[in-house]
Amino acid sequence: MGVDIMNRAALKLDAKSLLNAHFKFFFLLFLPVFILELVGGFMSAPREDYYDAQLNANMPVWSGEQTLGTILIYVGALVSMGVFFVCVDAMRQKLTYDHPFQKSMTIFNNVDYFLGSIVIYILEFIFVMLWMILLIVPGIIKAMAYSQSFFIYRDAVDCGEKISYLDAITRSRKLMDGHKWEYFVMALSFIGWGLLVTVTLGIAAIWVQPYMALSFANYYRELVDEHEAEVTQEAQTINNTPVMASENQPTTTEDSSDQSDDHSNDAPKE
Repeated sequence: MGVDIMNRAALKLDAKSLLNAHFKFFFLLFLPVFILELVGGFMSAPREDYYDAQLNANMPVWSGEQTLGTILIYVGALVSMGVFFVCVDAMRQKLTYDHPFQKSMTIFNNVDYFLGSIVIYILEFIFVMLWMILLIVPGIIKAMAYSQSFFIYRDAVDCGEKISYLDAITRSRKLMDGHKWEYFVMALSFIGWGLLVTVTLGIAAIWVQPYMALSFANYYRELVDEHEAEVTQEAQTINNTPVMASENQPTTTEDSSDQSDDHSNDAPKE
C-alpha cells in the first residue's frame, strides 16, 4: 500500500489556529520551559574566569554554577517533553485549557513518563551516535526514524499496554517508514522562525516554540490516524476476501450416499 503525503501547510495552519485561540494558556504552559532554558543557558555559559582557568592550571575549569546551569537545562528538556505530551492532547481535542502550570509538570506526574523519557533519550542518543560513526547522513535519518518514540511510549502507557523502551523505538521506526523525508522538510520549514527567534534575542520564542510543538504534535496525530486507517482497511480487505472452493474438493460421505441413492433409484426394476 502506498504512503500518503501529508499536507504540511494544513498541519501547521491547524496548530497556528489553536495557538492563537488559546495563546495565554500555551504561554503559561511553556513559561517554566522558557525560564529553565534561559537561566540554565546563562549559568552554564563560559565566563571570563573560564578562559583564565584554561591558562592557570590551579583554577577549576568547570564551576559549580555551570554545573547547576547544565542540570537546569536537562530539567528543562524533561519539562519540555511533558509539555509536548500536552500539545498532542490539544491536537487530539482531549485537552481542557485550565491549570497550565500544573499541566506543564506532566512529565513528573507519572513515573513511567519520567523514566521512559530518560531511558528512550539515552538509547536514541547511543543509536544515533553509532550510526554517525559511519556517516553523518545515516545518523540524521535514524534520528528522524526514532523521533516519535516518546509519543508512542506515552500512548502505550495511557492505554495500559506494557511495551519496552526498545519496542517504542522500533514502532517509531516502522511508523516513520516512508515519512522521514516529509518530516525532514517540515523541520526545515521552521528555519525562518528560528532566525526570527535569534534576531529578537529569544523574545519571539514565546510564540514560535509553542507553534512548533503543536505542529509536530499534529504531525504525530495525523501519522497515527493514517496508520490506524491503513490497519483497519487491511483487516476489512482480508475479511471481505471470498474463500475460493477447490475444484478438486473431495466428495463428502453425505454426497456419496446421495449419489448412491440416485443410482439405485435409476436402476431398472426386475
